Amino acid sequence: MAGYPRSVTDREVATVLDAPGDDELSNTGPRAIGALLVASGLLRVGAVGAGVAVQFRISDLAGGRPSGVAIGLVGASQALTEMIFAPILARYADRFGRRKFLVAGPMVCVVAVLLLYFGVRPAQLGGARMLEGLGAAAFVPVALGTVAAATSGDRRRRAGASGAFEASTLIGYAGGFGLGSVSYYGLHRGAFILLASLYALAAIVCLVLVPRIPPLPVHPLRVVFQAAIGPGPMRTFLPAWIMSFALIGAFVGNLPALLRRHAMLSQSLIHHFDVRVIGLFLIGWIAVFLIGIILWTPFVARLGPAVVMRRAVPGAWLTMAALFAINHLPIVGMLLIVPFLVLGILWLAGFGPAAVTYLADCSESLSADRSALMSFYTVALAGGGALGAVIGGVAAHLLYIDGLVILGLLLSIATFIILGPVVRYERTTAASAAGT
Repeated sequence: MAGYPRSVTDREVATVLDAPGDDELSNTGPRAIGALLVASGLLRVGAVGAGVAVQFRISDLAGGRPSGVAIGLVGASQALTEMIFAPILARYADRFGRRKFLVAGPMVCVVAVLLLYFGVRPAQLGGARMLEGLGAAAFVPVALGTVAAATSGDRRRRAGASGAFEASTLIGYAGGFGLGSVSYYGLHRGAFILLASLYALAAIVCLVLVPRIPPLPVHPLRVVFQAAIGPGPMRTFLPAWIMSFALIGAFVGNLPALLRRHAMLSQSLIHHFDVRVIGLFLIGWIAVFLIGIILWTPFVARLGPAVVMRRAVPGAWLTMAALFAINHLPIVGMLLIVPFLVLGILWLAGFGPAAVTYLADCSESLSADRSALMSFYTVALAGGGALGAVIGGVAAHLLYIDGLVILGLLLSIATFIILGPVVRYERTTAASAAGT
């Protein structure tokens, strides 16, 4: 288990290890976790589906030749507000009751996605996506904090729940890619109304199935931020997680529009694909990730999350190399490279569940502030996603898919290097604990 952040005193730790409501969650944990997995999956379908549909909408409004920079900025707008407001809203959720925020967050997203229906300019679409990010900021860290509380003290169960949470997120990505593509093909902007209904369903699931957790004796935000960015495990870990989410954001925020772009002879994957084909391609990518998560999850509890994270990163290098080759080969050559692409994705898939487990372990230091600490998942996801969407847009503008591949390679190398101190920190902590 990750050690307590050194910036938090022993007295402070001792006063919050048994947060009110943790006992209730331990008794109703399976139901609460199951409900949150379903709601998180629905929320991610809505978010990713809206993101894909917005890209197609901007492309159509631009006559099939959208600006990569505009695509990147609109993609980053949702992540920006999610990143900024996640710690603040998560703290208020701990203070006033988590279930209120688990219900209110998706309902804010309903309003935001309905506003996308009326948007006709990138600025309007970006503004609606910013409101959607606010709703996500109220939900995601609170859901993670509740899962962490329900699995406190059980490393194997926590690893399983973390893997399941990542799996539900990826299923949401797959559903969002598919539903966003297919619904936009059939309904055009009416797709946004369909996606808004999924957010509403997520709110209903949380209202009915997640138990009420009483308000908790939270610490000032200063203490929470010290635990996250002061000397200790989270500070060494968060930069690597931001880089990994930047890689994801670069592809999610720009690849669908590139695949939809008018064909280019110099890059095989830019072929003005039908939106349904794009959706199937992205769903296949996520399906392979899910298989990888299932294969990796047992090793998270056995080897430790820090080790698994670093061992998984080289899978990104193989994935980027395979994509680059596929982008410059005819059909027959592509088929020969696809197995290497699949292998790279399977290899990389262990990073997500290990990272969620690691952050949940860190939250043990301030159990009454779990949602606030777990909000740094959202900070990393949204901050990295926004960074990736913007610089990915620039890379796509300059070199199209080749630009995304080069950027992905650079980000994955940076992640691998940054994770070195994380592994060393955990080894030092384990050695110190064994010595005492």
